[in-house]
Amino acid sequence: MTVLKALFKDGKALTEVLFLAAFTCYVIFFYLQSTTFMLQIPGISYGIIRGVLMMCTVYRLYAFRTELSSPVKVILAAMIGLGFFYYTSRGDFFVLDAALMMGGAVNVSFKKIGIVYVYTGAFISLLALVASQVGIIPDYVFQTNYGEGDRIRHSFGIIYPTDFYAHLFYLAIIYFFIRWKRVTYLEIALASAIFAVAYHYTSARVDMIGAVIMLLVIFVCKISGFKEIKVKEGFKKVLVSLFMPVCALAITVLTYIYNPEDPRLYVLDSKMSYRLSLGKTGMGLYGFKLFGNAGIRNYTYVFYDSAYIKYLFKYGMVLLIVLFVVYALIGIRLTKQKMFYGCLFLGIIAVSYIIEHHMLELSYNITLLLLTADISTILQLRAPININNKNDIMSKTT
Repeated sequence: MTVLKALFKDGKALTEVLFLAAFTCYVIFFYLQSTTFMLQIPGISYGIIRGVLMMCTVYRLYAFRTELSSPVKVILAAMIGLGFFYYTSRGDFFVLDAALMMGGAVNVSFKKIGIVYVYTGAFISLLALVASQVGIIPDYVFQTNYGEGDRIRHSFGIIYPTDFYAHLFYLAIIYFFIRWKRVTYLEIALASAIFAVAYHYTSARVDMIGAVIMLLVIFVCKISGFKEIKVKEGFKKVLVSLFMPVCALAITVLTYIYNPEDPRLYVLDSKMSYRLSLGKTGMGLYGFKLFGNAGIRNYTYVFYDSAYIKYLFKYGMVLLIVLFVVYALIGIRLTKQKMFYGCLFLGIIAVSYIIEHHMLELSYNITLLLLTADISTILQLRAPININNKNDIMSKTT
C-alpha cells in the first residue's frame, strides 16, 4: 500500500508505470497479430490502451516541458496532429498510436522499454515457434525460387517467413543497443548462430543482410573498445540526418524509372523481390499526394513492402518528411551522447526500410521512442534502471 500511495503522489512515477503497462499490452496484442494463433482481441482493449497513452502523453509533455528541445516539441506536435488527422478523417489509428507512444515515452527509461520489448517479443516468438512445431498452430510453408533452385521457407508460427526473421532482427537491434559496452563475444556468437539457422529455414535475404551488417558493426565496436569514431561533430550530424532521405530518394527514383525491358533494372527488381515493379504499379494506381490516399484503409495490405513507397502512397509526403526529421533528431541526439554506434544501427534500419515496411510498427520496431525516452542509463555500465532519480519511489522498489 505504501508503494501505491507513493506512486499516486508522484505523477511522474505513476505515468511511467502506466506507460510501460500500456506499451507492454500494445506489443503483446500487435505481436500476436503477426502470429498464426489467430486470437481475436476485443476492440475496447485498444481503446483503453490509447486512453492511457493519451493521459501519459499529456502529463509527461507538461511535466518535462523544460527538458524537451524546441525541435522535438515541434516534431512531436506534428506527429500527434497527423495522427489525429488520419484517425478522424479515415479511421486509421496507425500513426496516432506511434505518436502517442512517442509522447508517453518522454523521459521514460529506454532501458526499461527495451527490456520489456525484448523479453515480450522473445517469449512470443519462442512460443509461436514451439506451438507451430507441435501442431497447435500452423507453420506456414512456402516454396520459392530465387534462381538457385526451389527453397522451402518456414514461418514458425508467424504469418510469413520474412516477418519471423524481421522480429528477430529488431529484437537483436534493441538488445544490443541497450547492452551497449556490456556486449560480450559470446552474445555476438550466439546471435550469429541464431540468425544463420533462421536464415536457413526462412530464406529472408533482406533482413539477413541487415543482421550481418549489424553484427559486423557490433564486432568491430567490441574489438575497438567502443571508441568513438573520430569524425567532426557537424559531419556526423549531417550524416545521420541524411540516412533516411537518401534511402527514400534512391528507391523512389529507381521505382519511377523502372522499365522491365532494361535488363539491369529487371535483374535488380528480381533481387529486391520485385519491389520496383510493384511500386511502379502503385504509382499508376495512387501517385504521390501530400496526405496519401484515403482509399488505402487502416492495416490494408497494399503489396508494397518498401516502407518509403508504402507510406508515400498510404500517408503521403508530409508524414514521410516528418519521419525524416524524427530520425534525424534521434541521430543527432545519439551523436551528442557519444553513441555513434547507435547511429550506425539507425543507418542499417534506414536501408532495410527500402524493402521492409516496419517503420511505424512498434510491435516490431521501437526505435522511434529514442526521440523522447531517457537513454542515460544505457551510457552507464552498471546503472540501475531508475525511473527519474535516486529519490524516486520506483528506484527503491526495482
